Amino acid sequence: MTSPTTAADPAQRTYDAGPAGSSRFSLALPTNDTSSQDARPLLLVLGLPTFGLAFAITILTTYGPSVLTSHGLSPATVGALIGGEGAFALVVPLFAGALSDRLPASTPSGRRMPFVFLGAPMVGTGLVLLPFAPAYQLAGLMILIFFIGYYLYYPPYRAIYADLLPKRLLPRAQSSQAIFRGAGLGVALISGGLFLSVWTPLPFVLGGAVLGVTTLALKPVLRLQKVVGPVVTDPDDEDEEQVSARELFLRNRPLQIFVAANALWEFSFAGLKVFIVLYITHGLGHSKNLASAVITIVAVAYVIGAPIAGRAAERWGIVRVMEVAALSYGLILCAAVLARSVPPMLIALPVGALAGAILMTLPQALAFTLAPEGAQGAAAGLVDFSRGIGVVLGPVLVGAAVSACTHFSFFSHTHGYAVMWGVIGVPNLLSLLLLRMLRPARAEG
Repeated sequence: MTSPTTAADPAQRTYDAGPAGSSRFSLALPTNDTSSQDARPLLLVLGLPTFGLAFAITILTTYGPSVLTSHGLSPATVGALIGGEGAFALVVPLFAGALSDRLPASTPSGRRMPFVFLGAPMVGTGLVLLPFAPAYQLAGLMILIFFIGYYLYYPPYRAIYADLLPKRLLPRAQSSQAIFRGAGLGVALISGGLFLSVWTPLPFVLGGAVLGVTTLALKPVLRLQKVVGPVVTDPDDEDEEQVSARELFLRNRPLQIFVAANALWEFSFAGLKVFIVLYITHGLGHSKNLASAVITIVAVAYVIGAPIAGRAAERWGIVRVMEVAALSYGLILCAAVLARSVPPMLIALPVGALAGAILMTLPQALAFTLAPEGAQGAAAGLVDFSRGIGVVLGPVLVGAAVSACTHFSFFSHTHGYAVMWGVIGVPNLLSLLLLRMLRPARAEG
């Protein structure tokens, strides 16, 4: 068995990212003594695909329902189609993440990149062809292709962070990644409605193009990872650490708790993304332009909250910060059930979005700190597996709740859509119990 390559001197692990003979910029692998400011060039390059992935999946989950409703589908059917098709992809992150741990660093495209380069075209194909689907059956196939590619891409890509960064920098790194995710989310939400009014397929085509460009931005990291390889202190222990995601999940009680908690957070976020535009346009009867304005406020709050999350986690600890965020976010979402117009939302949602941004920034860093060394890919697979559970169940259950409450007098003013807030708010409050159970594991770490 070929042993992974090891850098001779971690303090000097640099690589010229430009062409031969060029010195345009260089990427350096941070050490425990590296400041977050010195790590910014690497974090910038690493974060670009996050923007593309966030842009692509936001276009699919937020504006895909508009395409599907054009086929005459009900909210429950739309939620089931988006969530149900994603269910077929749930096994993909477990496979992709763990297998990327086992590939040798000498693989021509590196350990992680083969999955990235295979998943990106599938995501682009499913996204671009969705608005051209003549029937909902073909649209469902495009959604299935999208999710398989998405989950094939994301876990190995996440694991690159753990390959190249010391654990001390992971919370700050996830803040940087969350800024890109928030930017992708915000740009997609704001521009998607405008592009949709110009030409229905336009936001979907642009989503595929953005993902392609941001994926190519990983080229310097590919070269860096191939040159340096994973740092292993004891190669004889490598086989013991290279476990599958299933084995890691069964052996690690804290990761079991994390998977359940992350599924609740992603359930809430997925339900919100799929139905927020429909809530404003169909529930409250306002235009898509107003929906874009509301979403802009939320997106700005999300971008602001991401760097706050990293700094707060460094000072007070990941779990403690997430507990405060989950409590605030859950209470604000549940209170939104009572809103009957947009103005109250303009007051409460920025605060809720700030808390939500902090909560959604830190799960990946938390998973990596709970996982053993050498199992970062498997841990990333569990992150996306639990995310997939939320992505599947969120739209399905929120859509079913909206359809069931359409004729209830309490929700009649929004045609049942107001129930969405309660359905996505309660899981955040339930996650507080799981976060409290993680305190001892984080203390040991």
